[in-house]
Amino acid sequence: MDNLGLKMTLNRNKRKFKIIRLYLISLVCIACFLLLENSNIISELVQISEKGRYGGFPTFFLTGLFKYGLLVIGISIIIIMSFLLIRERTKKQLNK
Repeated sequence: MDNLGLKMTLNRNKRKFKIIRLYLISLVCIACFLLLENSNIISELVQISEKGRYGGFPTFFLTGLFKYGLLVIGISIIIIMSFLLIRERTKKQLNK
């Protein structure tokens, strides 16, 4: 019986760490977006790539996809995890 209680505790701890990891990943994604938004990295890349065949358009396009992809992923993880946790809590309260 003690072994079962220990397994349940370990499963809860693993689940909590997974949730915390997902929230941290989303915060890192949002922080990377803010870093790219407020830095000169993109403008420097465009200046370097203007000498190429297509000019700076592909660089703008790819960095825009990357930058806003980070933002969407970061916000989506937070919203989805919060929704799942709230839904789980309300189900537990309704079952009591």
